[in-house]
Amino acid sequence: MDSLFALLILASFVLLIIGFFSPQKSLFWYKQERTGTKSATIYGIALVASFVLFGITTDKDKSKNSSSSSDNSQSTTTAEPQEEKRESKWTEVYTFKGNGMKKSPTFELTGGEARLKYNYSSDNGMGMGMFAAYVVDEGKDIMKQGGIPEVMTSAENEESESSIQKSAGRYYLNINATGNWTVTVEEFK
Repeated sequence: MDSLFALLILASFVLLIIGFFSPQKSLFWYKQERTGTKSATIYGIALVASFVLFGITTDKDKSKNSSSSSDNSQSTTTAEPQEEKRESKWTEVYTFKGNGMKKSPTFELTGGEARLKYNYSSDNGMGMGMFAAYVVDEGKDIMKQGGIPEVMTSAENEESESSIQKSAGRYYLNINATGNWTVTVEEFK
């Protein structure tokens, strides 16, 4: 379903651009007067609506996939060199709670399998929100050097998890959101 909305985004964008130069061509199907304003209004609304629907359908698909893959990884066990077996499990490294934009104190990862578990709830009541979680190397600043979020969603409410691939080192969380959130960093030990 998200590929349909991606095509609608592309088509709306192309027709919006064409409409700036030639509203007659972009509004070929429109029977009334064809103006640049009408073209911009129609295709602008279509572009925004397609973008929102794409975000909603993509978030649902990702949360289904991440929950099924996490169930499989939790049953793994590792053998110690001795006769006795020790069962590996997800161990909490750090939990960070808040509202809006915040940076956490630093925490340490060992370089093993890790994940972010998060719970987000927008407080704007508009049916959508904004939540982005970054895991940043200690000493770096995403406002200066940029960065790609580990998790980003426009859903109004979401509780899920995401695998993170980080080498051993010290990191901090940089959260950018429009609501209440809780983020937990865990390692499989």
